[in-house]
Amino acid sequence: MISVRKLTLYPRRLKSLFKLPVLYYNYRKGHTKVVGAYPDRLYIEATNLCNIDCIMCPTGLKMLRREKGFIRLDLFKKVIDEMAPHVKTTTLHIWGEPLLHPELIEMIRYAKKQKIRASISTNATLLHEDKSLALLDSGLDEIYLCLDGVKKETYEAIRRRADFEGTQRNIQRFIELKAKRQQQNPFVDIHPYVNVQIIEMAPTKAEVEEFTKLWMRPGVDKVNVKPFDAWANQVKEINQLRDQKPSVNLKNRYPCPLLWYHAHVYWDGTMTCCDRDYDAKYPLGNVAEKGVMAVWNGEKMAELRQKHLDNNLKDVPSCHKCTEWSWWRPGPFTARGNSPEPKG
Repeated sequence: MISVRKLTLYPRRLKSLFKLPVLYYNYRKGHTKVVGAYPDRLYIEATNLCNIDCIMCPTGLKMLRREKGFIRLDLFKKVIDEMAPHVKTTTLHIWGEPLLHPELIEMIRYAKKQKIRASISTNATLLHEDKSLALLDSGLDEIYLCLDGVKKETYEAIRRRADFEGTQRNIQRFIELKAKRQQQNPFVDIHPYVNVQIIEMAPTKAEVEEFTKLWMRPGVDKVNVKPFDAWANQVKEINQLRDQKPSVNLKNRYPCPLLWYHAHVYWDGTMTCCDRDYDAKYPLGNVAEKGVMAVWNGEKMAELRQKHLDNNLKDVPSCHKCTEWSWWRPGPFTARGNSPEPKG
């Protein structure tokens, strides 16, 4: 017998099936205002505050100049209410550590109530048992647990002010708590989907293989080796962490698909092209005032899409020297980006 819940999800899945070809059509035709579709994915910044200082992050390097804060619950609900009928997944982090937000659990529960998948990425330093249990109770669909190293000296040189043993214990305990629930409910798929993550860069390169073997254990759904993101080549100290230079010709660039497929909303409601505009130097508008779609399809976004179509990006700091656009060429039924094209 088909459950009532599955029946209610069918219209959403059908809508999603048709959305990707419509988005692809708009992208290929170079429409500066998307007609007939919503973004495929919604990113919401819970906070841009962080408790550690990572060397591959503009936040950790104290480079963010925009105001620090937490998204208000009423603004979060306003965004979710508008977008949940049209977007499958929201990611509740952009910059900062989401576990710092005092209302994160309520935010996840609200997103789930509105039938939108919820995902977070965390440095796991604050993932103590009470927080782990709350996340398991919240309905969270996916979590990225970031560690970056198998050696204490490697990890603590990258994620400064973090404790290697403490973070390992937090991650292992979270996995154990989820596994215990799975054992108690063997016929139910217990969320969240667990990714243990390492960023592949010069300081971690020699440890990636060992890390993958070490964390490929029961309770871990995926060991995620995340490609190094230089944040549009804006920060010299971060560029130096590359394990290899990108082989991308900026003269042959094509319009970045992110502008047609994703929406990024910062904690104060500011929308940007993507997370590489970490300081909101090219703001597109504020969703608290206008709503998400009014900004995503507004004049500033249309102007930026046209700049990409014309390859005229000298006045857009987050796009001018960016090479990450090359990580993704969408197709009529595919909308997965943010990873380099496979070699060979």
